[in-house]
Formats: sequence, structure tokens, C-alpha cells
Amino acid sequence: MSGKVNSSLMPTNTKQIICHWASHGVWYLNTLENFCVKCNSAGISIGSEMSGGVSNVLVENILVWESRRAMRIKTAPGRGGYVRQITYRNLVFKNVRVGIVIKTDYNEHPGAGYDPKALPILRDIRFINIRGQGVRVPVRIQGSEQIPIRNVTFQDMKVGTTYKKKHIFQCAFVQGQVIGTISPAPCDSFDRYDEQGQLVKHAASQNVTDIDYEIWGDVCVPNSMNVLPLMCVRVCI
Repeated sequence: MSGKVNSSLMPTNTKQIICHWASHGVWYLNTLENFCVKCNSAGISIGSEMSGGVSNVLVENILVWESRRAMRIKTAPGRGGYVRQITYRNLVFKNVRVGIVIKTDYNEHPGAGYDPKALPILRDIRFINIRGQGVRVPVRIQGSEQIPIRNVTFQDMKVGTTYKKKHIFQCAFVQGQVIGTISPAPCDSFDRYDEQGQLVKHAASQNVTDIDYEIWGDVCVPNSMNVLPLMCVRVCI
């Protein structure tokens, strides 16, 4: 399956663009561009249903604001398939809790008969020219020993954060490289290159877990008593 989606403004309370494939097929969404997205869940989401695969995707010129997550890839053991050759370019995040999420333990399945040994492959994912302000956690990439994430690239990233914590660029079981100026500072799982492509520093370790879910935020939900239009609760993001 293939296609192209471009030029839209879409405020809503759920996921915006979803790329997934629940049968034994393959998703090829070539281009997704020129979007402004306002939502409460995730702006652009790939997965988790992908027993075939998602490949050869370009996501560019996207503004996401007032969202829990901006860009998300989610999968889990039992999903199988692959996500590969994905490029995100020219992204802007405003007032977003988590800017970029890659999650390999998304524990939802349509039924109990899935094969937990069907492990997805995640690799060759690029993020280029990323900007933002009011972002609590710019990056959270959560691979695992079962499902490591390979060849992730960040190039030219500057995201202003609201949560003053040392480790807000969070990683686990990921291998890749960062090129040029990256702010906030990336985790130690990445090789670092300067803007001319010269190696500056090798990755310290690719299997270190540096994921911190103890960053809390306010989420407003409908008041069941109908006394007030909204009530706010504290949740982990």
C-alpha cells in the first residue's frame, strides 16, 4: 500500500496520522508533509499494528502543538514486521510533553493468540532539522535487549525544554549517530559527528537504560459529576 498526504490543519483529541498494518501486508506511505497538528495524544504515529511492515516514509514540514507526544513509533514483542527507512524533516513542537517517542513495549494486542517470539525490526530512522519550545522531554527512545533500535540519526536539533532535569534526552538499547548541533545534549548511545561529518566522539554504550518516567504533567479529563467542564489529574508521561 502506498500514498501521499499533504497540506492540512487538524485539531483533534486523538491520534492524527496513523500508519499501521494489522495483516500480513506492507505499508509504504511515501510522503507526509505540510501539516499543522493539535491533539491530546500523538501527532504522527506509526504502529503498533504492523505484522507486515512500514517502510520508505518521509514526514516533513510538520507543526505539532499542545500534544502529549508529537512523533511516535510504537511496537512490542508479538507485533513482528518492521519499521525502517523513516525520515522526519523540518519539525516544530510547541507545548508538547514528549517530542519524539520510539517505544518497543507497547503492551496492547488485539487478542491473546499472538506469538510473543515475533519480534519487530526498527532501524534506519532519521530526524533532521527539529525545533521546539515548551517541550518537557524532547526524546525518549526505548529499545530493549529483545528489540534493539539501530541506525537512528539526529541532525540539527534545537528544542527548548520546560523540565530542568539532567537526562531529558532518554535512551535505552539504541545505536546511531548525531550530526552537528543537538540541543539538549544527546544520550551517550550515539556516535557524535561535527557538521563536516568528522567523528568527534564514539558512543559510550548502546545498551544503557536511561528512561525516566517520573516526569509528571497535568492532564485534563471530563468531570464525571458535570460540576466543572474539566478536572485535572497528575499522570506520568
